[in-house]
Amino acid sequence: MNNIEKINKDWDFVIGIEVHVQLETKSKMFSTCEYSYDQDVNTLTCPTSLGLPGALPSINEKAIDFAIKFGSAVGAKVHSSFSFSRKHYFYPDLPKGYQISQFDQPIVTGGAIPIWWNEKKYDIQLTRAHLEEDAGKSTHNSSNNNSELDFNRSGAPLIEIVTEPVLTHPIQAKILIQRIKQIVNYITISHAEMEQGKLRCDANISIKKKGIKEFGTKTEIKNINSFKNVQKAIESEIKRQHDLLSKGNSVKQATLTWNNEKNTAEIMRIKENADDYRYFPEPDLPPVEIDKKHIDSIKKLLPTLPFELEEKWMKDYNFTPKEASILSSTSEIASYFEKMISNTDAKDANKWITGELFRLFNEENQEFDDKKINPNDLSKIISLVNNGEVTAASGKEILRKLFNSDSSIDFILNKGDYLNNTDYNIEDIIKKVLKDNPNEVKRFQDGEDKLLSYFMGKVMKESKGKINHEIIIQELNNSLKKS
Repeated sequence: MNNIEKINKDWDFVIGIEVHVQLETKSKMFSTCEYSYDQDVNTLTCPTSLGLPGALPSINEKAIDFAIKFGSAVGAKVHSSFSFSRKHYFYPDLPKGYQISQFDQPIVTGGAIPIWWNEKKYDIQLTRAHLEEDAGKSTHNSSNNNSELDFNRSGAPLIEIVTEPVLTHPIQAKILIQRIKQIVNYITISHAEMEQGKLRCDANISIKKKGIKEFGTKTEIKNINSFKNVQKAIESEIKRQHDLLSKGNSVKQATLTWNNEKNTAEIMRIKENADDYRYFPEPDLPPVEIDKKHIDSIKKLLPTLPFELEEKWMKDYNFTPKEASILSSTSEIASYFEKMISNTDAKDANKWITGELFRLFNEENQEFDDKKINPNDLSKIISLVNNGEVTAASGKEILRKLFNSDSSIDFILNKGDYLNNTDYNIEDIIKKVLKDNPNEVKRFQDGEDKLLSYFMGKVMKESKGKINHEIIIQELNNSLKKS
C-alpha cells in the first residue's frame, strides 16, 4: 500500500478540477487576429491581443458554437443569454492588465462527465464551463536572469471547465482530464494537446478526517501540464497537507505550482479570492442573446459520445469497462470497431484490434490510423482463422505483411502458402519431433500430460505455424498413443 492509500484510510480527499481547453478556431476570442501553434515569436498579434489603447474586442461566434457543443455533450444547461466580464490581475504576459472572461453569467452551467474508476462509474458533476481569452507566454532563462514574452497566444479562445469538489482520489482526477480531452476530440472543438499547452489543468485540494463534514482549507495547484503530473501533483499536495495537519499545524489557503524536476508542488503566493480579481461587466461587449433554435441545431449535430458507446458495447457485447474504454479511446478506433462488427464477432474484433493491430502501430511508434488496414481486410483474416483455413500464426503474419506493404490481401494470400498446408506433411513432422525427443515421449506416456504443449511448440516450429492447432493436437494424441 503506497503513502496515498495509507493516508486515505483515515482521511478523505476533496478535489476539484479546473481545465482550460484551447479551442480550434482560426482566429482569437475577441479579435480577427489569427492564432496557430508554434509560429515565430510575436508574429500573430494585433492591437486587440496586445491591449493597445483604443482597440475594441469583438466576439468569435465559432467559439460560442464550440462552447454550446461542449455543454450539450455533457448534458449541461446552455444559456441563450450570457455576458462577459473583466478579471483583473497583473502578469507580464497579460498585456491589458485584465482578462476578458465570464463571471456571474457563464454560457454553460451544470452537467456531468462520466468516468470509470476501479470498474465503477462515477458521474463527475460540473459547476460551469465558460469562455475566456488566453494570456501570452513567458519564458524564463535562469542562466542569464532573462525573461522573454511571446504574445502569439494572447487572446486565443479558451473554454474553462470547472468541476464541483466531488473527486475523491488523484487517479480519478487524471482519468477525468483524459476524458475531457477525449470528449473535445470527439466533438472536434480542440485537439487538446497538453504538450502544446492546449489543455491545462488547475487542481483544488483539501483533506479532512473521515467522518467530518466540514471541508478543510483548500489550496490550488496551477498549470499542470501532463496527465501523469495531474496525479503526481495532487498526491504531492495531499502528502504536504497531511504532514502539516498530523503535526498540529494548519493549512493556509495558497496557490502552488508544480515543479517537475523536484516532483513536488511549491507555494507561489497566498491565494486570491474572487474579490481580488475585481470582476465587473466588460463595458466594450454587450450581453449576448442566442436563438434557442441555434442551440438545438448544434446539439443535433453531436456525434455518438465515447461514454455512450461504452454503455452500448457493455450492454450488447458484455464488455468490461476497461475493454469498452480502450475501444472508445479515440473516435477513429471506435469507428473502426463499429465498421468491423457489421460482419465480425465483436469479441474477435476487439481481440484483433486491441491486440494484433495495436501491437503493429506500437512497434512503429505510430498513432492509430484507421486507413492503414481496411476493416474489411481484418475481418477477412479473422474469418479465415476462425474457419480453420489458416492458423492464428498465419493470420498474424498476413496482417503484418498487409500493414508493412501496399499489397492487397488477395495478393498476399495468393503469393504465400497460407491457405495450403499440403506442403507440410503432419505425420512426417510429428514422427521427427517424437524421434528427436524420446525422453519427453516416455514422460508423457508415464502421465505428464502437460508435455503435450511442448510437442505442439516443436511441431509448430517445424511447420512454421502453417498447420491448424486442432489438427496438431489430434495427430499428436494419435501418434503418442501408438508410440
